[in-house]
Amino acid sequence: MSKAIIDILAEQEKIVALTKAEYGFKNKNDAINFIIKKFKETVLEADNQIVNSFNEVNPDDKWMLGEEIPDMDFSFSQIWISCFSREFAKYTGKTYNKALGIYKGYHLWFYFGEKDSNEVAQNILDKFLTQKDFMNKTNQEIIKVADKLRGFVDNISKKELSKLSGSEVAEIYEEYDRIHTEYYSWAWIPVAVDMFHNNLTNTLKEYLKSKGLNQKKVNEYFITLSQPIGKSLIQIEEEEFLNIAKDVQSNKIQEKLFKDLYKKFQEQDAAPYGLATHTKEFEEKLSFRIAEIENKIEIKTLRRLREHYKKNYYVKFLWVGKDGVNSFEHYLRKLVKFVGQGADANGLLKKIDLEYKNHQEKKKEIIKEIQLEEKWKNIFENFGDFMVTKIYRRYAQIYAIYKMQSIFKEIAKRCELSLKQVRFMMTREVRPALVDNDVNKKELQKRTNLAVIYTDSNTETVITGVEAQEIAKRIQNVKIENITQLKGQSACIGKVTGIVKIIIRPSDMVKMNEGDILVSIATDPDIISAMKKAAAFVTEQGGVTSHAAIVAREMNKPCVIGTKIATKVLKDGDLVEVDAEIGVVNILKRA
Repeated sequence: MSKAIIDILAEQEKIVALTKAEYGFKNKNDAINFIIKKFKETVLEADNQIVNSFNEVNPDDKWMLGEEIPDMDFSFSQIWISCFSREFAKYTGKTYNKALGIYKGYHLWFYFGEKDSNEVAQNILDKFLTQKDFMNKTNQEIIKVADKLRGFVDNISKKELSKLSGSEVAEIYEEYDRIHTEYYSWAWIPVAVDMFHNNLTNTLKEYLKSKGLNQKKVNEYFITLSQPIGKSLIQIEEEEFLNIAKDVQSNKIQEKLFKDLYKKFQEQDAAPYGLATHTKEFEEKLSFRIAEIENKIEIKTLRRLREHYKKNYYVKFLWVGKDGVNSFEHYLRKLVKFVGQGADANGLLKKIDLEYKNHQEKKKEIIKEIQLEEKWKNIFENFGDFMVTKIYRRYAQIYAIYKMQSIFKEIAKRCELSLKQVRFMMTREVRPALVDNDVNKKELQKRTNLAVIYTDSNTETVITGVEAQEIAKRIQNVKIENITQLKGQSACIGKVTGIVKIIIRPSDMVKMNEGDILVSIATDPDIISAMKKAAAFVTEQGGVTSHAAIVAREMNKPCVIGTKIATKVLKDGDLVEVDAEIGVVNILKRA
């Protein structure tokens, strides 16, 4: 060992001496500093080659962050990343030139070319403006393909997977990929046209400006005119629950049963321990109490609640199932809390109905006031329908991913992989793994730590290790400093002041108080409870058809979307003013 060290040191001295002689350095330290400098330049050049290799398609088009998703399944996202650069032209006539995803564990940052994504959006916008029925057809096809996806995964439950051959299991996986790719060929159209550069929103607002409206009126009229006529599944779910609660409250004996139980729970269980709502301990103790009265609840109430549960239990599963699915007990606890806290179901239903009617009346008044032409009226209406079909297809998609877990588990068992490793497989790797036992377990394990997936029309590759680290470091090197105001899009008008609470996952909801400002990367169905408490929503991502925008309109709460940096700039406890009338968030006082 000592001899080896001596040999290395001798070799180093030789290199320094040669460098000193060749370049004419007067002392040893100058030669060493020169060697270090040259080494760094060589490493930097290699790093640049790695990153630049992903810029060969439109090298002057810098990467733009499209979405950041904290809990995302790689096997799911590789379907749409591939679709965008290969299949998306099927109905739109244009694909993205390139797409890239950076995974750190399950955390995904997804990138498009900045110019490229704008060109794709403009291409779709041109179709909306020139092809009379294209927007309506897009909405219809989204419903069809969402139903097709849901129907396909429903059939998986009927199969005895253990009796299928490896080839048959692979065929299920590949068909799921094909249907999901078709799904994205339609479902991404409303997102692509507006989420990243607000192409459709800006065009409609420019049209309203041409009618002589000021900026405040433009935002107000835009939101009213693009209000959907139909109701989203979120709103339908909420109204179904309220109708169940209304029936309980119309029966004085049943209402007293719920109220007495909740009062007892608060006095004997919650108060002494200071249990906060949304905590696991709170829910467990309430479930224990509910067992005391479950056999006294009317059968028709339990039956209706169980039907409600069967229709909606999966919605918080999302992309990796981190928070599981809702149990029947979850809905029973929700009902007990609602009635026990004295909320007025009938009053809330009347308020929802009145707000809906007021929106439609206001829409008619605006159409008449500005003399809205038929072409633009249809565009506004179809834009509103995008909000309804967005939630419809999102629920179908969550359901599909939930149902596909049985396939993932079967692959894991047969290939002796962890469930997480299976979730980091490309579709093309599934059949060789199942049929020929051809699977690179070490490579899959590397992906679970850090992976970069890149696609263009000719390439689909996954990079791990040092190369992935360098790509992530260079692309994600963004500095944010001295921000006092955030700018975004108004999704629902209003102006409020409140305390910031960063809510990314359901586990964050425990810190949410009534009147707080909910700030998130992007909202999802699993944080609806926190959204109900919030005075306003602020998100980094999302266009007018995003989840946050849709819920804001249905709850009639101020909402500013697409700020790009909200969770990087704001912290829990900051005091902010959300001015959704002009689409800004002013930071009034730091925590």
